[in-house]
Amino acid sequence: MVAHSRVRLIRCLFVTVIPFLIAEDVCSGQEVSVRPGVNNSFEDPDPKSFVERFEVESREVYANREKIVDACGLEPGLTVADIGAGTGLFTRMFAEKVGPKGRVFAVDIAQNFLDHVERTSREAGLNNVETVLCTADSTELPAESVDVAYICDTFHHFEFPLKTMASVHRALKPGGRVILVDFRRIPGVSSEWTLGHVRAGQEVFESEVVQSGFQKTGESSDLLKENYFVTFIKAKSGGLKPLEYPIISGYGGVVAMKNAEDVPMVGAKLVIDVTSSAKPNEVNKGLDRAARLLNLYGTAGLTAQDVKLTIVLHGNATDAVLKSELYAQRFGGEENPHLRLIEKLREAGVDIQVCGQALNYKGYAESMVAEGVSIATSALTTVANRQSQGYGYLPFH
Repeated sequence: MVAHSRVRLIRCLFVTVIPFLIAEDVCSGQEVSVRPGVNNSFEDPDPKSFVERFEVESREVYANREKIVDACGLEPGLTVADIGAGTGLFTRMFAEKVGPKGRVFAVDIAQNFLDHVERTSREAGLNNVETVLCTADSTELPAESVDVAYICDTFHHFEFPLKTMASVHRALKPGGRVILVDFRRIPGVSSEWTLGHVRAGQEVFESEVVQSGFQKTGESSDLLKENYFVTFIKAKSGGLKPLEYPIISGYGGVVAMKNAEDVPMVGAKLVIDVTSSAKPNEVNKGLDRAARLLNLYGTAGLTAQDVKLTIVLHGNATDAVLKSELYAQRFGGEENPHLRLIEKLREAGVDIQVCGQALNYKGYAESMVAEGVSIATSALTTVANRQSQGYGYLPFH
């Protein structure tokens, strides 16, 4: 029999600024909704009409539902929370994946949706589904009861994202995962509906998840086009600390070491020699390490201007500097995943160069190089020049 948890709806208000903490007190002082009224349409929804809207091929996550479920990496016996379950599309698919020994919590703010999910799950013979009526600032899930929390096209509906994610953190078992799927919100690229409906872009949402005690572990950039698919892991209090991104947001996360003896030094100069390759949907580790170095300066109370960095890419790393359309043509996907980080590094004052000899060797014309990347005569001369100017040498091969 499908269990049915009914919880009285309580709407709270909270402020939207919290420190990097992992505990139930994380959001104790929050009082202001980030998007008042965003869930008004779900106060008394008609499930049938939403099935017609949500479970159609024109909706990207529906058209790619099987790929998404496969990417979640679920195994029999796991407990999954489908947060913002809606009509129960993924709830039912997850229930089949985890099998009779597993369990799926369908979590939603609308009782009508939960009644629909309970009925359709029972009709499908899925007796491992439980429904949970959440509040505006809490999932109301039991503590340490969940292996995977799945949040699909729902995070932008969180009025109180930090408090809600704090409740997700409490609900996850040690080492539990969060899978975040939401709309890409890019001015000039995304639809007018997305720009008007989704309150913020990927970087803001990722930051809110990280602030709530999670570490980003990956992103499947070639899985979806209108949406992104990002994974996080629950950070352990007293052990694994949440990563911080004080200078380069979203990349090169670091842990603040308040009692370290050897700390970042003002005036350091480094030339970072990058030849390492990267999978088409992953960021080159050399570029990520540069972001990490800057973030280490940030956690020490310093700025990007307190260290001088030159990055020179060549060998297998040359592909990272291609314009997005050319990169997509050669390696698939929608865009060059390195360019967002390159732009952030440039904004932080990092000099980024690509070896002209490597471009020629790979058959890349100079016009194929993305904006913001300088073309050097060769990586050899750049390294030699910088070392003669007192730069330290840091290779990533």
